[in-house]
Amino acid sequence: MGEHSITRKQEWAEVIRRFENQEIGARECFLSECALIEKFDLEEFNRIIDNQRLDPGFVDFHNFCNSTGLQLTILSEGMDYYIRRILENNGLEIPFYSNKFVLSGDKKSFHLEFPYSDSDCTKCGTSKRNILMNKTGDDEISVFIGDGFSDACVANYADIVFAKKSLASYCWKNNITYFEYQTFNDIRKKLIKILEKKSLKHREAAKMKRREVFLRG
Repeated sequence: MGEHSITRKQEWAEVIRRFENQEIGARECFLSECALIEKFDLEEFNRIIDNQRLDPGFVDFHNFCNSTGLQLTILSEGMDYYIRRILENNGLEIPFYSNKFVLSGDKKSFHLEFPYSDSDCTKCGTSKRNILMNKTGDDEISVFIGDGFSDACVANYADIVFAKKSLASYCWKNNITYFEYQTFNDIRKKLIKILEKKSLKHREAAKMKRREVFLRG
């Protein structure tokens, strides 16, 4: 039993390593992780979800967006089941796009579906780039906040980028202008300054990237 457990942990670690080294995309990573789950326990899954806490300052940031007319939308490579539950636990109603968690009839197993994937991209489960571009009008300014490997692609197409961890490293290496942050309080304070200075504007490099995608059809 112990050896089997160690093997599973090693397999799990290998999947994460391959994803972090960009050898596989988010979709393959999720499917590989799910395949390693032997006994799914919905009650335990719910307990884990209910113990999750939002990033510091997120509720204040949400209220700030509402008060200033900024449309807040969640783009996630996660699963709709736990995103919805976490939002409900915190009394928040925020539109979101994510991968779909489909529970079996006996609630003892599940599978994933990818309703927001890109037919031309096998890496992303949820194409954040496509959603950002489809939801942002020509005259609107897009603000993207991220911290992970799945945020790298879309950061190229956003006008204003807030980044930390691996996304900050990616932006720095690829000459993408970004603001580093630690909590959502940092983002809120920076956006207040940007709005006061009326310096909310398109990033030319991102605008060109978006135009290239539209021209390709």
